Amino acid sequence: MELWTALALGFLGSFHCVSMCGPLVLGLPRASSRLSDISINAVIYNSGRILVYSLFGLIFGFFGNKIALAGFQSILSIMLGSAIIIGVLFLKKSHSFKKPAIVQKFISKINTSYGVLIRKNSKSSLFGLGALNGLLPCAFVYSGLAAAVLTKTPYHSMLYMALFGLGTMPALFTIYLSPNFISLSLRSKIKTYIPYMALSLGVFLIFRGIILQNIGLPTALIETMEPFCVFPGTNT
Repeated sequence: MELWTALALGFLGSFHCVSMCGPLVLGLPRASSRLSDISINAVIYNSGRILVYSLFGLIFGFFGNKIALAGFQSILSIMLGSAIIIGVLFLKKSHSFKKPAIVQKFISKINTSYGVLIRKNSKSSLFGLGALNGLLPCAFVYSGLAAAVLTKTPYHSMLYMALFGLGTMPALFTIYLSPNFISLSLRSKIKTYIPYMALSLGVFLIFRGIILQNIGLPTALIETMEPFCVFPGTNT
């Protein structure tokens, strides 16, 4: 996967962040009304979140790299794409889907820690709040990881998720600077389009896996898609 796709995926999916993480961002402490102070706080908060994403990328990239070295990268790409599509379709039909007890317990602990750090109202607590946000279960982040594990090395996966996080910053930065910039109704509308974005990524990963195997596709089409792929024996 080309690294620039991480920024694109992060930016396009950041509207999901606005609808899901917007309330968390709006609840962040504001020690000052000055634009410079608010901007610094936003950068510190998002740095914690991006660090967690990067660590996830490094960890998952390690396993993805092992699979790629074993010659199964194309299969992995198809499997990840299929998993995303199945997950989206399942969640779309199961509106009453209940998270497993262990997940609910984990989220509860994150929320408790989040409340403790908010009350501290310090720069370091802002970084911690961002890190906790990064730990929350999020299908959008999992989609980013699905693409990250298909990069060349674990360090590329780490960089991919860092760029992914940077791509989400403009939307969250804006909502923190100007809480009323994106209305609740607009956030609700945006949320309805997120599944279609995830489905597009799933289809892309499946198509990419097929191209890697060169199964019945014209050479011209493969060459057109080559910038998005990591073919065995190349430096892409």
